[in-house]
Amino acid sequence: MKNFYVIEGEHTNPNEIKTLLKNTEKKHGPFEEQEANQIAKGLIQKNIDDFYHRAWVIKN
Repeated sequence: MKNFYVIEGEHTNPNEIKTLLKNTEKKHGPFEEQEANQIAKGLIQKNIDDFYHRAWVIKN
């Protein structure tokens, strides 16, 4: 069932999803869980040099 989303953006604390800056938030999906994990991994790798950018997989 496609009920997983990928949320990406800049964070004030990159280890906490709730510190996401709303004006930088991008939501992708819905996806199957495996596909969402692959997309999040790709976004993380693409933005590896930006310490404050993170991508998260969330279940809706």
